[in-house]
Amino acid sequence: MKILFVSSSSGSRGGGELYLIYLGQELAKRGHTVGLWCSQHPRMDELANSFSQFGEVLRSPYVNTYDRKTRCFGDAFPHFHQDYLSQWQGFQPDILHLNKQNLEDGLDLLALSKHLSVPCLATIHITQTQTSLGAALGQLRDFIAKRALNRFHGSLVAISENRAQELTQFLFPAQNAAEKVVLIDNGVRIPETPERLAKRQATRSQLTLKPDELLILAVGRMEVQKQPLLFLQWATHLKHSIPSARFLWVGDGRLTPVWDEWVREHQAQEYIQRLGWQNDVTPFLAAADGFFHPAKFEGLPFALLEAMAWSLPCVITPSLADELKFPPGVCFVAAENETFTDKESFVNSSLRETVAIAGHKLIQQKFSLGSMVDKYENLYTSLTHPKPALSLR
Repeated sequence: MKILFVSSSSGSRGGGELYLIYLGQELAKRGHTVGLWCSQHPRMDELANSFSQFGEVLRSPYVNTYDRKTRCFGDAFPHFHQDYLSQWQGFQPDILHLNKQNLEDGLDLLALSKHLSVPCLATIHITQTQTSLGAALGQLRDFIAKRALNRFHGSLVAISENRAQELTQFLFPAQNAAEKVVLIDNGVRIPETPERLAKRQATRSQLTLKPDELLILAVGRMEVQKQPLLFLQWATHLKHSIPSARFLWVGDGRLTPVWDEWVREHQAQEYIQRLGWQNDVTPFLAAADGFFHPAKFEGLPFALLEAMAWSLPCVITPSLADELKFPPGVCFVAAENETFTDKESFVNSSLRETVAIAGHKLIQQKFSLGSMVDKYENLYTSLTHPKPALSLR
């Protein structure tokens, strides 16, 4: 099967791009031909280079929704882009798979897809409305997005149960809203023990960690949504109870200068460090003894799933816990303030191990990469080979 992924090209280095790499690479391993269409903007170079290792990459002068002064308003009356369509047709896909960061980006791509005579679907990672986020002209932007999504002729894939419910409610009262939304949970690779041990030893040596030092890790963009300053507050609070703890953030973003200033002002350089973006974070997951994910909201975060897959006890915020609806006991939940309220539990090494084991089991049962790819293969097959209608004779 030939699958062409079409990226809305946010270039955020977030879960949506990891999703394309993980899904595309695994489909290629299973014998499918995969391609990626994305913007020529330099921020998409990293994704394009990674994808080119296993699939064909098509670049275009497409401008992402959030690079336009009018945002999604121009998509109220989308233009017909023959050059984009010609690139898609030239790949000769059996199925077109659009990848959207949120409800309102890439609406012009959804409209264009109806001119390609192959089945289409679109994955949407973030389903919060602009109104709920307090965005300027949020209600009008939501109206435009809702109309475009309801007009889209393909399936809409949500990446978690909660996201599927939100997306269905957003599309309502469309008669086919429930049928239009398909749930396929995100999934991650689960490492084997030899890989974990080898990477752990090498990376802890690289980071000059002593055997008795506890490394707490976070991975993500330094943006308001991810709340990196909350990570610093949690770290400082926990340090009093675990003097041997060290803390590392992997990733960068617009809050990086604020982060650096905070660390200097609090003279925390000896136990809090950060690294820029890393294409492969698994060595750091292997080296770590715990994982903080202080984000206020997410889709279904790959960083958190990967940490659980690497058997790390994870700490999340109450708002994220409410959103993810994981079973109790698979993550610690700490308040979204400077006081690390679950500190007493996290300090207990036995409880950390219990939470890590529970989280790892959840990944095995529900969020494995193999399970995710199986479900997409089944969806692709159902769209390209629909069941014939029953004859009423």
